[in-house]
Amino acid sequence: MSKLTDKMDFSGRLWNVVFYALQDLFLEYAMWKEADRYYSEIRGTPTSACELMGKADIWLMRTYWDFDFPRPLLPNFKFVGGIHCKPAKPLPKEMEKFVQSSGDAGIVVFSLGSMVKNLTTEKANIIASALAQIPQKVLWRYRGKIPDTLGTNTKLYDWMPQNDLLGHPKTRAFITHGGANGIYEAIYHGVPMVGIPTFADQPDNMLHLEAKGAAVVVNLNFMTTEALRDAINTVINDKLYKENAMRLSRIHHDRPMSPRDEAVFWIEFTMRNKGAKHLRVQAHELTWYQYHSLDVLAFLLIIGLLLIFILFKSCSFCFKRCCSRKQTKRKAE
Repeated sequence: MSKLTDKMDFSGRLWNVVFYALQDLFLEYAMWKEADRYYSEIRGTPTSACELMGKADIWLMRTYWDFDFPRPLLPNFKFVGGIHCKPAKPLPKEMEKFVQSSGDAGIVVFSLGSMVKNLTTEKANIIASALAQIPQKVLWRYRGKIPDTLGTNTKLYDWMPQNDLLGHPKTRAFITHGGANGIYEAIYHGVPMVGIPTFADQPDNMLHLEAKGAAVVVNLNFMTTEALRDAINTVINDKLYKENAMRLSRIHHDRPMSPRDEAVFWIEFTMRNKGAKHLRVQAHELTWYQYHSLDVLAFLLIIGLLLIFILFKSCSFCFKRCCSRKQTKRKAE
């Protein structure tokens, strides 16, 4: 959630360190304490949720390198991003009829997810006005008052088969809030995106796709009709966005086994071997000062200071002996 890519200048690296520390503090005092209390009540004994999570043998990560930036991770981290994705099925007849009516222009699929249900009238009208100015037909998952600026090319739905629409050959772009599920469905089918992130991991998710050249991001708070319209036209008319989306899709599909099969394999592997302790690092057993090697650094610092002290005392002793001999020699003369 730092909104940083893997290419950082000095200010980015500085913010990365500060954000990491602040995140640790937030988790420690806002999340972990509440989780510890909950786990302790359920188990009947004092329990650390962090330590309990650290005992996991296998982690199934709902991401993959088509979306994420490469970085070193532990051997018990297995990536199953896109585990829910599947080939598109035929659309309902009425929806298919509307999609086919788009002709060569194609369609745009628009969904801000299930959690965003109350767009302001102003924002809804800005969005509807932008959609009315593009040549594509638009299928918009929307609940609320029908916008006054809604165009004849836009149809509203309480629910729509998002995966099936994204896999439709007439789909040209996907307007999304940046949720992980929708992003992976778009990557699976090779559809470029326009991001309107709202909260949590969504801005960071869309930043990843923007950095990979498969999306354009629009700020919901400062969005104008022209900005949204131009973003949609850019991802549709600039072939580079479609090419990058297809490249990510090829990476996603080019795996030795499907995400679901990989998840099943590692779950059964852990069961067959009564755990996977050989993949779990011993860093989980270290205290915080051992993990950061602070005890080793303190020991080396003490040894270094001790050697400097001994050297200083030796030099001081030799200097005093030398001066003492010179004074005795002068007195004798």
